Order: sequence, then structure tokens, then C-alpha cells
Amino acid sequence: MRSSVLARLAVTALILSTAGLAQAQDYPLSLPEAVLLASQAEEPSVEVWRARAEALDSQGIADAALPDPTLRVGLANMRLSDFDPNREGMTQTQVSIRQMFPRGDTQRLSREIREWEARSARAAMALESRRIRLSVREAWLELYYLDRAATLIEERRTTVAQLGEIASASFAAGNRNSHDVIRIDLELQTLTTRLVEIERNREVARAALGRYLGDTVAARSLTPQWPVLPAPDEPDAMRAQLVRHPSIAIIDARISARDRGVELAQQRYRPGFSLEAGYGLRDSRSDLASVAVGVEIPLFGHSGQDAGVASARSQREAEVLNRDTALLEMSRELTASHASFQRLTENVVLYRTDVLPRSRETEQAVLLAYGNERADFAELVRAELALLDTELALYRTQVDALKAQARLMFLVGDPS
Repeated sequence: MRSSVLARLAVTALILSTAGLAQAQDYPLSLPEAVLLASQAEEPSVEVWRARAEALDSQGIADAALPDPTLRVGLANMRLSDFDPNREGMTQTQVSIRQMFPRGDTQRLSREIREWEARSARAAMALESRRIRLSVREAWLELYYLDRAATLIEERRTTVAQLGEIASASFAAGNRNSHDVIRIDLELQTLTTRLVEIERNREVARAALGRYLGDTVAARSLTPQWPVLPAPDEPDAMRAQLVRHPSIAIIDARISARDRGVELAQQRYRPGFSLEAGYGLRDSRSDLASVAVGVEIPLFGHSGQDAGVASARSQREAEVLNRDTALLEMSRELTASHASFQRLTENVVLYRTDVLPRSRETEQAVLLAYGNERADFAELVRAELALLDTELALYRTQVDALKAQARLMFLVGDPS
């Protein structure tokens, strides 16, 4: 009895979980949800930088540690005539330990270099996360446009097919010629071809979305509401925020690491030293103890040290120039994206207030004229297709404006 009850409970739980999963899969996918899911996913391209940062942190700890001491065990002052260790008073068994100490602040600087390299890796992780959000936004927006475009083309295809039925009836009654019927077949095939191309592009966009969300989530339908992104600030205000971009943080961390590298190269002018302590065990006389300090002597001049410092300084200068170049490139991209956003927004207003209303008025006027036999069938079809092209152009312009906003968000960051 108890086992049957447990079995029924398990089946019920499975049904409920399956129903919940199906409901979640049927729930439309919004743009904010897609970005959130991508940000929460364990993306390998992000995790690789986390692993590198952790490795550099550990390496910094290792670099700051003293080298292992050296233990030496030996036999000193052995008689070679008979190899008897007890006949010579100076013969002794020696045990000594030696510790090397690096030059100057080498340990501290080595640790700080690894710490700054780890910060650079974490900034690269933030940059990759920001790139993922941009890719998800662009893929979602492209898929949203293609869904709307497919709906528009399918609706217009139905309208043209209905016109084709009218043309066929008129041709059968002897009121129209065969050219109208042939024209309808051609336009229907053209619209079908456009639908096939849109479906191909939808698969590409959905695959791009599935790259970060998984195929199951990417297969969900999109929300019908028009997506909204935060309005961008003025270009000067956004340009001032570029210094906080992760790509600049990467270079800033590398510059700090190069600063420590210059100091580390300068430590080669300072001598390293070692400390050694030993104990000699003799059989017939008193045991012996010894202490020694070793110091490196700069016997061969500073040519090697000078070259090392010059190399470290040149590497730092290269990173500074790299930072200036990156800022100039991002500033150029920001200017171009903001100008594109403004022009596209103006075009959206123009389409909504002028082009689309005129196209609809033209379509209605031609339809009325065709009913009164003052317009031919080809003109009616052209008006229908012109209205379709105008509606598609409006959708395309709106989505492109949102993509420009997404690129601006990539440059200045998501609003907190």
C-alpha cells in the first residue's frame, strides 16, 4: 500500500514538473529576461578569465615567498693517505643550511605585478560579460524584427491571394485578361521567396540567441510588446564614462603592472645576499660552528641592468599608447553610434508621421479606383506591395535604432 502511494506521488510530481516546464517554455521571452538569463549563465568565455585571475592570485602568493633553503651535508678534511676519519683532528662531518634572499623589494613587486595582472583578467571577464549582453540584445532584436516581418508578409500574401481570386473570377467572366492572373502568381511566388529568406534569417538569429541562452529558451516566442531601452545621454556625458569601460580597465591594470615591472627591473641594481649557518662534528676535538653571509658583487657593470630597465619602461609606454588608441577608437564608435541613433530616430518619426500614412492613403485610393475601374490591376498590386515595403522599412528602422542604443549601452554600461 505504501509503495503504491509513493508511486502515485512520484507520478504526480513528474506531471506537475513537466507541466511547469511546458508552461515556462510557452511563456514569451522578453528582452530583459534574455539579458538576465545570459548574465546568470556560466558562460565558458567568462569563466576562463575567472580561472586566469585565480591562477594569477595564487602565482602572486608563490612569487612573494622566499626560495627554499638549501641543506648541505658533507665530510671535510679527510686524509687521502688512508681515508681514516679518526686520525686527523680537522676531519669533520659538516651540516649546513643556506637561505637566499632576493634583491631589494623583488618579492613585494613580483606579488603586486601578479595582483594587477589578476585585476586585468577580472576586467576582461567584465568586458566579455558586456559583450555577451550586447550580442543577446542584437540577436533578440533581429529575431523580433524577423518575426514581425514574417507576420506582415504573410498578411500581405493573404491579401494578394484574395486579389488573385478576384482577378481569376474576372478573367473567367471575360472582364480581365490573363496578365492579371499571371501577375498575381508572380507576386505570390515572390512573397513566398521572401518568407523563405526570412525563415532562414530567423534560424540564424535564433541560433545566435541559443548560443548564450540554450536552444530550449531560444525556441520560445518573443513578447509582442515593442522593446524599450534606456534613452542615451548627451555624447559628451557618455564620452566621459568611457574611461570606466572594462577594456580601459584592462589596460589600466596592465599599466600598473608595468609600473611595478620598471621598479622590479631597477631592483637588479641592488645586490642579493644569502645567509648560511653550519655545524662541524669532530670525533676527538671540539665541534665547530660557522656562520657566513654572501653578497652579490656587481663586477661586470650595469649594462644588463640598464637594458632591463629600458625594456620595462618601453613596455609601459606601449601600454599607455595602447590606452590612448583604445579611447580614441571607442570615442569614434560612440560618435558614430549616437549619430546613427539620432538619424534612425528621425527616420522613424518621418515614417510614422508622413511616409506610412501616405502609403496607406495611396493603397486605399488605388483600391477604390480599382473598384470604380479607374485603375488597372497591376497598379493595385504595386500599391499593396509598396505599403508592405513601407511597413517593413519602419520596422527595420526602429530595430536598427534600438541596436544603436544597445551599442551605446555597451560603451557606457547598463544603467544601475
